[in-house]
Amino acid sequence: MCFLLGSKIAHCGPIISRQGNLPTLQNIADAQNQWASDTSKVSQFLSVAESLNSRDLVSQAAIALANEKDELSHKAVLDNQFIFVSNPDTNVQHANNELVDQGTFLAVVNGLQALVDNGAHMLPSDVSAAIKSINMGRCSLVLPSIDTYFQASGNLLNNGVTLFANRPNNCP
Repeated sequence: MCFLLGSKIAHCGPIISRQGNLPTLQNIADAQNQWASDTSKVSQFLSVAESLNSRDLVSQAAIALANEKDELSHKAVLDNQFIFVSNPDTNVQHANNELVDQGTFLAVVNGLQALVDNGAHMLPSDVSAAIKSINMGRCSLVLPSIDTYFQASGNLLNNGVTLFANRPNNCP
């Protein structure tokens, strides 16, 4: 499980023991599907945020923030399969580096938190700038990294389905 400490991801370790207890195929499918659902909900918010009144903006931003943070629990399950093993998937390692080590995931969390904290008092132009800022990194770095996790999961599940992270309709 990954933990946020203040404004940083403090620890991102497995929720399943690394000592031979790999996630089951069902765990992987569930984690992938739930991550895709959370990602879609955040994208839906980012697609409409600029049209919301200040009260709805704050409440919907809080829901999006909760979904964004929940993504970490699903990522942790997949990390146990693709990173915390003797022969890690190098593509997923690179995606993890982008999300965690480069701080792109945290930038989205911080952007959503700012909307929760300040959205009620923001001018429409400030809301637009905040959404654009979140989407700059999320669309070009975070979502493609999530796609990498989904590709690895799809290859392992071998069910003919590969999910892609849903993009907001206002990606740059």
